[in-house]
Amino acid sequence: MRIDLFPSILRSTLMLLVLGTVQLSGAATVDDPATMIRSAIDDILTIAYSGHSNESLPARVRPSLEKSFALDLVTRQAMGPGWRQFSAADQKRITDLFSELLIRTYSAKVVGTQRPKIAYGAPVELAPDRREIPTRVTPSSGGEPIAVVYRLIKLPFGWRIYDVLIEGVSFVANYRAQFDAIVQKGGAPAVIRILETKLAAPVDSHS
Repeated sequence: MRIDLFPSILRSTLMLLVLGTVQLSGAATVDDPATMIRSAIDDILTIAYSGHSNESLPARVRPSLEKSFALDLVTRQAMGPGWRQFSAADQKRITDLFSELLIRTYSAKVVGTQRPKIAYGAPVELAPDRREIPTRVTPSSGGEPIAVVYRLIKLPFGWRIYDVLIEGVSFVANYRAQFDAIVQKGGAPAVIRILETKLAAPVDSHS
C-alpha cells in the first residue's frame, strides 16, 4: 500500500527541509553524530532564513545535502531489490535524478519567516556503526510538535543519514512503496522516465 508521506506533514513550515539538511561542520564532529546534527541544522536554518529568494535555495542547500546524506544508499534503499538488476550507468543516472528530486522537494517546502524550534533526544545505538537520533520539531506557528528521527550510518568518511522517520513513517519506505511497482514492471528505464518527468514539471510544494 502506498504511503503518501509529504502531505501528512505540511503543518510544519520547514519540516521537509530540516529532515534532510545536515552538514558536517568540521573534523571535531565527524565521530559524533549528535553534535553533527545539532550544528548542521542550525547552519541550514540560517541559510533558509537568510532573506534570499527561495528560488535559489536548492542550489544553496545542495552542498549540505550532499555532505550529510548517503545519497547512493538512500537511492538504493528506495529502489528496493530491483536495484541490483540495474546497470552501473543506470544506477548513477537514477542516483543523480533522485538526489535532485529530493533537494528540490525539500526546498519547495520552505515557507514563512520564523525558524522552528527543535528539541533533541539522546542518541540510540542500533548497531556499532548505526545511530538513531530523535528530535521534536515545533513549527513557528505554534502547532503540535512533530517527531522526527534521524538514522545515521558511519562510513569511512564520517557519519551520514540513510533514513528519516516522521511520526514513525520512514521516508525511504515511502519512496520504495511508490517505486516498487515501477521497478518491477519497467526496470531502470521506467524509473528514469518517471524521475525525469517529475523534475521537468513545475515545483509543487504540496507533493
